[in-house]
Amino acid sequence: MPAGQRKSTMRREIRTYIQDQIARGVYRPGDRIVETQLAREMNVSQAPVREALLELSAMGLLEERPYSGTFVRRLAASDIEDIYNTRAFLDEYAARQAARLATQEQLDAMEALLKRMDQAEDNASFAEMDIAFHGMIVDAAGSPSLKRAWENLRLVEWTGVSVAVTQESLPELASQHWQIFRTLRSHAEQEAGAYMFLHIKHFGEELKRYMTETEQAETVPEEREERSLP
Repeated sequence: MPAGQRKSTMRREIRTYIQDQIARGVYRPGDRIVETQLAREMNVSQAPVREALLELSAMGLLEERPYSGTFVRRLAASDIEDIYNTRAFLDEYAARQAARLATQEQLDAMEALLKRMDQAEDNASFAEMDIAFHGMIVDAAGSPSLKRAWENLRLVEWTGVSVAVTQESLPELASQHWQIFRTLRSHAEQEAGAYMFLHIKHFGEELKRYMTETEQAETVPEEREERSLP
């Protein structure tokens, strides 16, 4: 594997690991993520760790504090709603355009990817293919402006967190993507856009639920501790 590809794969693995740790509650809002410690934990150099932290900061999951380091960002339900509403509008437009413009070659590539997605055995590999599938739809939409906005906002990178916290199984998630594909193959523009919009909004609602439940779970012990003070 070329050095550049190895570096990209390592950075993606580190990013996925951090997202999973946040989803599982190991890294909690306000926790500092120390580059050197994480590099030792994953047995890698600090460079890809630093790059992964910057990417996660760019997508809004972490925050860089001057002279202090990198911390897990405390997100409110309104933050999650804003992120997923924005992505839902972008992906809805992408799906409508792709349903109209996708070539047979592009559709064949999507179908081949979905067949691999059906065989995914873990969240990380599924999320990677999920992101690739949505990227294919954006490419098929044929809109340079959409592609720039979609890539620059990095909203799709929340997929790893969504897959980690969803109550649905990987086969159920794969089935949703097959449904999106069928609307594209049928060139059903309005149906493709509507289904895509609901698909993204559903993940947003699930992540909002998870964030709310996590926040409530953190609040209860604090309240109990306050009540126990003399």
